[in-house]
Amino acid sequence: MKWIREHFIKKALAKPTKTPVKKNIPNYQEIRSVCLIGQSREELDRMTSQLLDLLGDHLAIKGFFYEEKSDDPGSFSYKDFSLFAKPEQKLAEFLTLRPDLIIFTPEKENFFSTYLLHLKPSPYAIGFYSEPLKPYLDLMLDKEGKDIQSATEQLIKYLKQIN
Repeated sequence: MKWIREHFIKKALAKPTKTPVKKNIPNYQEIRSVCLIGQSREELDRMTSQLLDLLGDHLAIKGFFYEEKSDDPGSFSYKDFSLFAKPEQKLAEFLTLRPDLIIFTPEKENFFSTYLLHLKPSPYAIGFYSEPLKPYLDLMLDKEGKDIQSATEQLIKYLKQIN
């Protein structure tokens, strides 16, 4: 049944957003909440510690990663969408969050992770350059190196510079 969900998600991603959302670049000193969409639990943990060091201990951070065979509360899979690609409980809770910033770092592109960005267009979103992510990310950088901590530091450095 994964292919049916994937079909409806691809169809939704192919449509342009109904109304473009005017996004303000968040002042890095005023960021209070961040949503992370990453590659794995380990990556989320490393990014969380890096963000707390760079932006302060006051941050509320919520992270998700795509993994089909994980019981981790931060993981999601195609099973967390209805047959017609509607988010189920875990992802519906994610969509009710009002983060100041979304950081999107998955290297392996999958439609399900990108669909989360599609469903949550209003927060300022940053991540690494990828052609399919252009409509969803407001700031994209080439990922230099393989270390997620230095890459996260680079993203925050550029976010601070454009303030």
